[in-house]
Amino acid sequence: MATIRLKRTSEFNNRMRDYKIFIDGQQVGTIVNGETKDFPTKAGQHIVIAKIDWCSSPNISVSVNDNQTKTLKVGGFKYGQWLMPIGLGLIILHFILSGIIGFKYTIFLVIPFFLLLVYYLTIGKSNYLTLDEVSDN
Repeated sequence: MATIRLKRTSEFNNRMRDYKIFIDGQQVGTIVNGETKDFPTKAGQHIVIAKIDWCSSPNISVSVNDNQTKTLKVGGFKYGQWLMPIGLGLIILHFILSGIIGFKYTIFLVIPFFLLLVYYLTIGKSNYLTLDEVSDN
């Protein structure tokens, strides 16, 4: 029996939500934050996708031979673990600077982070998660 192994990265953004794992269009299970899980399948070519709410990873094609395990790494979008803390830090900085010295323009520093998040939740929703094959070294 062939096996597709998924390793989910540990991340702050999606810590409380499970990823749904689909192989060839069928949901085969879920994976929680930081978990590694094996999904048995038939030998051959398979399409794997991970989903969370209305967002997903791009489809990845995996070829698995009999008695072989292919490992995939799944996680949030690139730099996603930094987006929310930096955005929150800039908002706090804005309130501190506007309250102490009356400087009201730091809020504009949040706009690029906000636009990036809006992109991944709308147009880039099929790239919200990353799914990559890991070499078997």
